[in-house]
Amino acid sequence: MAKFLRKALEGALKREQAAAVETGVDVIGDIAIVKLPDPVKSQGRVIGEAILSSMNNVRAVFDQEGALEGEFRLRRLKHLAGEERTLTMHRENGLRLMVDVERCYFSPRLSTERMRIAELAEEGEKVLNMFAGVGPFSIILAKRKKTRVWSWELNGAAYELHLENNRLNKVEHLMTMFNQDAAELAGSLMVQFDRILMPHPSRSDTYLDLAKKLVRPEGWIHYYRLLSGANVVEAKVALSEELRTILGDDAEFSSRKLREIGPHYMELVADIHASR
Repeated sequence: MAKFLRKALEGALKREQAAAVETGVDVIGDIAIVKLPDPVKSQGRVIGEAILSSMNNVRAVFDQEGALEGEFRLRRLKHLAGEERTLTMHRENGLRLMVDVERCYFSPRLSTERMRIAELAEEGEKVLNMFAGVGPFSIILAKRKKTRVWSWELNGAAYELHLENNRLNKVEHLMTMFNQDAAELAGSLMVQFDRILMPHPSRSDTYLDLAKKLVRPEGWIHYYRLLSGANVVEAKVALSEELRTILGDDAEFSSRKLREIGPHYMELVADIHASR
């Protein structure tokens, strides 16, 4: 994406200004989201128009101001160019997903990870998604492996779009939906799950004890975390220490880095194998 940005900004900004623009641009459906550092924020409209003119599939450009905010991990967006709307149709892995980029959390950078989980699953599994968002993990599992998915999402806007996305992808019959906090699971379900997804990397540690109770023996928990470290080795050590503190020294798991979030800050996933 760095090469794309340099090309898009040729002639629009001074060389030193273009160099200051962050290389990460998220394209969700026909909406592009860029993070502009302070030195070039005054050139936001110029940058937005440059991106818009260079990408035929983009109809709107926004600047994400600051980090994700609040319990729902929402973006604070400033319109730069193109259509002034935040609802879009995103396509990935053969799915159609309605996403409101301002009112719901969604990362296109996890597309490969969502496919990886779908490939790991067995046909007909019972799956619990504790933080479902608009449904990308849940729906790809149901669509590809005919899994029965219990999908929990507290954000009302994301929940409503999840329902719509179930219909778009014809998996309503495989979904059990809850517009509630995952903390309410213990008293609500009498099911043991083959696979549990915990894709809320800033809160999943507070729900891991609950997930451990709900997964069947020899089942799997996919645990996502944001951790700091000078390198991936340090981050994996921190994740390992966290898991052994919560689950005990005999916990079985493997971990991998998913992506860089910032300097010495990254998202990792641990695939935890539940013991008998």
